[in-house]
Amino acid sequence: MEVTSIPFNAFLGITRDSEAPSAPLCLPQSTHYNNHLNTVHASAQFALGEAASGDCLLRRFRDLAGRSAVVPVVRTVDVKYRKPARGAIRATAEITDEIDSETRLALARKGRALIPVTVVVTDSTGNTTMTATFEWFVQRLDAGTRPSAELDE
Repeated sequence: MEVTSIPFNAFLGITRDSEAPSAPLCLPQSTHYNNHLNTVHASAQFALGEAASGDCLLRRFRDLAGRSAVVPVVRTVDVKYRKPARGAIRATAEITDEIDSETRLALARKGRALIPVTVVVTDSTGNTTMTATFEWFVQRLDAGTRPSAELDE
């Protein structure tokens, strides 16, 4: 799955910074994304960050998709807006090796996991405008099962 082709992301105009499949996601400069202060609206930054976190999740756990159905959904988000964003914005996301290992173990043992993905959004001036941690709930679906709405902690 290519996250830029998800209908909402395509509607917003989210693209890749280059042709490379692992390139950061971006939104071009456009007044359509501006707020009342003529800077990039917080919700546009949030949407780009969420897309980047999902893209990172897909790339990091690509091998799991072929073996079993895995359903990811955002569970919680911790976001901080740091500076006003101006012009085009781009988002990078990361999952640590430790989280990768813990996730694979949890999926093998319980069939579900919480995966924190760290996101940084920068603007055309190079300023970091938003940082966030998107926590994804991921559940492996066995034949005939549906995703559960809750996660026992």
